[in-house]
This record gives sequence, structure tokens and C-alpha cells, in this order.
Amino acid sequence: MKTQMKFNITISIFATIIILMVLPLSMMGQQNRGETKQERKEREETEQLQRYKQARQLVIDKKFVVPAETIRLSDGGMITPVQSTINFLKMDGEEVVLQVGSDFVNSSGLNNLGGFTLKGKALNLKVKEKEKKNKLFITFTLTGVIGTAIISLSLTGSEKAMIDVNGMFSGSAFSMHGSVQSIEGVKIFEGTEF
Repeated sequence: MKTQMKFNITISIFATIIILMVLPLSMMGQQNRGETKQERKEREETEQLQRYKQARQLVIDKKFVVPAETIRLSDGGMITPVQSTINFLKMDGEEVVLQVGSDFVNSSGLNNLGGFTLKGKALNLKVKEKEKKNKLFITFTLTGVIGTAIISLSLTGSEKAMIDVNGMFSGSAFSMHGSVQSIEGVKIFEGTEF
């Protein structure tokens, strides 16, 4: 009888230990289950739309900078990553700065940063918007000491902008890709124009 009682107590203690170990794990699994794929997709779409709306407003207000993440050349070659502090498009009201530079170029370039800096006023500014599709397009002409460029910026449903530059240096073209940001929140370094 004592043996049977010891056996029952041992089994009870063992069962209690297992329950105490398994119960918290199952409760933690329920608490940390997280969101479903559908919930995550909806949250990500909502966040992306919010980022688009903020970027759109900065562009509409003409108070933005797009630090380049990549640059695509007219021959199809891509430069990635690029130094965003010296490769950017900045618009502050009517004043615009388009700059390309490189740490890898042996010569100092026109702007002393291994590239060029074009500063001037945005002329012939045109804005087109497809609100239902969350698309915004602006084009303008930028004329500075070293030349003239036709610049097109497009936002398509996110804060990421594609900037096409045409007309610089006898028609050569390139594109920049980056996120639209507030002027106040970005560190950039402007080189000399010429």
C-alpha cells in the first residue's frame, strides 16, 4: 500500500511538472501567435499608403529631397549603392539642386565631388496626378551655369521616387531612384556648381 501511494504521488508530481511546463508554452504560443498573412498584408498596404501620402505632400509643397539609392546611366549601366549625401535632387520652393558625385573618381569633377552640381529655378513645372491609382508625376526644366536639364519625378504608390534627367551635356540621360524625404530630416552636402 505504501508503495502504491508513493507511486501515485510520484505520478502526480510528474504530471503536475509536465502540465506546468506545457501550459505556459501553449499560452505563450497563443499570445505571440502574431498576425495572419492577410492581417500583415493589410497592415503593410496601409503603412505604404501612408508613406506615399507623406511623400506626395512633400512633392506638392515643393519642399523635399530625394537622396539617390541607385543611379542608372543612359547605356543601361547601374551604379549601386551610391553615396546619398552627394547624389540627390532637392527642391525648396522654386530653387532646385541636382547633384551627382563619387568618392571613386580620381578627378574632382565640376563640383569638387567627382561629378556635377546643377542649381537653379524650376521652370515650366507641370504636375499630373492619378489619385485613384496613387500616382504623381512632375516635370520641370532646370537651368544652371553648366547646362539645362529636363527633370521628371514619378511616385507610384510608395515614397520611392524615380527621377529621369534628360538634356544634361548634349542629351545624355540618367535616372536616380530614392525615397522622398523632408529637407529638414536629411543630411546632404552640396558641391560647387562650377
